[in-house]
This record gives sequence, C-alpha cells and structure tokens, in this order.
Amino acid sequence: MNRIGEIFAKRFEHWNLRIPEEDLAERRSGFIQDKGWLIQYCFGDDEAGEYMDYYAAHRMTDDEHIRIRADGSVESLPAFSSMRLCSKDPEEDRRLEEDYYRYNREVARMLVEKGFDKFTINMMLSAGLIE
Repeated sequence: MNRIGEIFAKRFEHWNLRIPEEDLAERRSGFIQDKGWLIQYCFGDDEAGEYMDYYAAHRMTDDEHIRIRADGSVESLPAFSSMRLCSKDPEEDRRLEEDYYRYNREVARMLVEKGFDKFTINMMLSAGLIE
C-alpha cells in the first residue's frame, strides 16, 4: 500500500495532499476536502491485486477518476464529462444532450456504488441532477 500512497502524494504534491497513513494501513475509505479539492477514495482488490480508486473534483479543472494498483500501475476510469457537444440541428442537439446526461448519470451511479456520496454542484449539474 505504500506505493499507492506515494503515487497519490506525487499527483497532489503541489497542494500537499495525502491519503492519511491509517486509512492506507487499514484500507479504509474516506475523503479529503481541502485547498479546493474534493477527493473521495476507496480500496479494493480484483484478479490483478489490490488497488485504491479515487475521484478528484476541483472547480478549476476537469474531474479525474483513477485506480492506483499496489504494483504502481495507474488506470483512468470514467469521470464526469464537463463538455457537451452541440448541434444547430434541434433533433441532433437533443440527442447530444441526452447522450451527455446519460453518460454522466452512469458515472454518478458508478461513484455511488463505490460509496462516493459527496457531489459538488458542478458534478450534480453535469449529471442533470439539478437545474
């Protein structure tokens, strides 16, 4: 688990954000809300070994959803899309809007299944959960 903590700390080095040592040792889910970031994390394992997933949201950048494996490998996972394609054709534009919200709602469902239950206003707007 040390490798996971190191990789996370390097990613957020500029903000001096780290997963608490006790959470790493006990593989305990949690969140960090500091310096403009909302970062939720959880631990798991699968056929490839142990990992930590995190979802990071900041109003000044796109969200990221990342899996860091105990072996040090890093995988990108689905995150909210902040950009919606548009069309001058009303029917095409309606379809593009439906696709945008469908994708983001699926991401929201995936996050809730992981136990990530904290959402920023931007996340909720992207999923069409508030207007």
